[in-house]
Order: sequence, then C-alpha cells, then structure tokens
Amino acid sequence: MTGCCGDTSCGIGRCFSHFSRRYVRRYERRGLEATQKQLVAGLLAAGLDGRTLLEVGCGVGYLHQYLLLRGAATAVGVDLSEAMLSEARGLAGRQGLAGRTRYVGGDFCLMAPDLAVADITVLDKVICCYPDAAGLLAATIGRTRESCALTLPRRHIVSRVASRLGAGLFRIVRSTYRPYIHDPALIDQWMREAGFERVFTNHTLFWLTCVYRRVAVS
Repeated sequence: MTGCCGDTSCGIGRCFSHFSRRYVRRYERRGLEATQKQLVAGLLAAGLDGRTLLEVGCGVGYLHQYLLLRGAATAVGVDLSEAMLSEARGLAGRQGLAGRTRYVGGDFCLMAPDLAVADITVLDKVICCYPDAAGLLAATIGRTRESCALTLPRRHIVSRVASRLGAGLFRIVRSTYRPYIHDPALIDQWMREAGFERVFTNHTLFWLTCVYRRVAVS
C-alpha cells in the first residue's frame, strides 16, 4: 500500500511536528477553522450524541475534543507526530477530557486492523497528505461503523497551483512531505461503492467538506 508508510509518513510527521504548539495557540485564540465548523455542522446533522470517534491525523486534537464537548462519547486520535499528540493530551487535560480520549502514535494504514471500530471517523485535511488515497480510505472505512467525515482540497486551478507551489517549497527545504490533490468525484465513488451515501456537503474556496453515512441494509 504505497503512501501509507516509509518516507511519506516520516516526512508528514517531521513536517507537522514543528507547528504543534502553534496549532494549539491558534485554536485557543480563534477557535475552529471555517471548514471545521462545516464539518461539525454536518456531523451534528448526521447524528453525534453518544457516538464514539476515531480521528485520523488528529494533530493537536482540538477538533474531536470539540465534538466530545457537544455530545460525542469518547475519541481515539491517531497521528504520526508525537509532538502533536503531546499537545493533544495536554489540551484534553485542560478541558477535562483526559478520561474520554486516547492517543496513538504511528501510521494509521498500518495500525488500522488493531484499532477498534468507531461510530464516526474523521479525516480533516488528511487525504491530501497521502499519495494513496484509495488505501487510506479503505483503511478508514474498515474502522467506520456509521459515519465518515472528510475535508479535502477541491480540484480546480487554484488548488493545483497551490499544491505545486507547496511541493516546490518542501523540496527546497528537503522535506519528503508532499501535498496531493485527489479527485473528489473519485473519492465520492469509492465511498458509495463501499456502501455509504453523502448526507452533507459544503465548501470554501479551497476545501470541500463531506459527511457520509453508511446505508442501512434492510
């Protein structure tokens, strides 16, 4: 499964570790980003109360912690960066959520079979970090009981130019991390083929937010 291990994972972990404390400070000053507010609205509409959460690429944890404060039961956060997870544990403690959160470091694609299935899985700006979107989604779907929330780049000229510029910058600083613009239509197709229907969609200029719900089998 390319893109879910090796140099890609190492590059992602090293890249985002440098910004861990900055992410916490930004959240404490400004709250959720616009796309994350969209994601929360979609999950509230799809059903959040009492659900268990699994956030892939959870970063410093504030998104799933925000959902816990609004009705979700427990959350597991997975991230490649130990610096991010350290900040997530600290933030959970300050919000009284230490007993309802668990954090696991490592490559989700490799660890997925050993993780418990969650009612809701969340990938907020994570698909764009992996070359193998199909592998990442397959691993996520295998851990999803009910709903899956995704935020990914829209595929148009602005996002493509930004992605190329970003890739060039990371080459200059000798990072193995690269951003990717995957086709949202193809991702939607994969989700539907896996038995999900899209129940919420919103977007900003750059980002697309979708919430999928598993179709009940009659």
